Amino acid sequence: MIRFADIPVGSGGETRCSRCHGESGEVSYRPAAEIAAEIAMVCELWDELPGPNVALTGADPFGHPDLPALVGAAVEAGCRRLCLATDAVALRSPQNAGGSLMAGVRHLRWTILGGTPGVHDVLVGTPGALDLSVEGVRSFLSIASEETIPVSVTAVVPVCRHNVHDLPAAAGLAVDAGADRVLLRLDDGGLDLPAALPWIVAACDTGVVNGVWVEVEGVPFCLLPGYDLHLADAVRQRPGAKPPVCSECALDAVCGGAPAGASADQLATLAPPVSAERLSVSVLRARGMGER
Repeated sequence: MIRFADIPVGSGGETRCSRCHGESGEVSYRPAAEIAAEIAMVCELWDELPGPNVALTGADPFGHPDLPALVGAAVEAGCRRLCLATDAVALRSPQNAGGSLMAGVRHLRWTILGGTPGVHDVLVGTPGALDLSVEGVRSFLSIASEETIPVSVTAVVPVCRHNVHDLPAAAGLAVDAGADRVLLRLDDGGLDLPAALPWIVAACDTGVVNGVWVEVEGVPFCLLPGYDLHLADAVRQRPGAKPPVCSECALDAVCGGAPAGASADQLATLAPPVSAERLSVSVLRARGMGER
């Protein structure tokens, strides 16, 4: 998975479940010079390949009055991949979609809360929001296709108790809109993980059937039997006692445990495995021992 350095352009207005987090609050943006300086510093200090890669996050970048200057600053700083985290509504305008493409934007991180208006619109609190969002993504992809510009769209789905039953539909909608990757990101510390797993697995299946990668972030590794590759920041690595959902198993080589009684939001912050090779060896060993 390609790593991006997230640089917030502001706060407020993010696409999050209003029932979990309340109203999004007033939107405020950081000064362009401050953001540009941070972009330059990130690019200068980047020490791994591929990169440097920058994602403009936080408040929707298309609301920033100096977005063209920020994109220009990223290009000037030597940013290899530039991503915008957005609800994509602003991309309905050909001027916004085409302008961002011509300026160098190649990646979108598109957030949706469900695959149906009855879920997404209700949780966002804006009627018609999902249709406008999908229209924006399709506009971006259509212009990219016309200009033969390779782009990537990741649909990010913050998972909570209010949308977990709609995850398969969300994955299907993302595929239909043209996303080439779906990221299910645990966003609810009170979510009943064992009860949620069938819906998460069904969303993974939806991606497999349609040839689109569905990745899961924030779920303990051993809770996803058979879906070893659908993992992002999922493997528990921090030393300590096992949480209630886990027991001793052959994955301990890469799964060092979590604090006793760890909640879902704590598990969501733990880091991925250090070595993919170690992880694959442990997976094979666990399967052989029947301890998945």
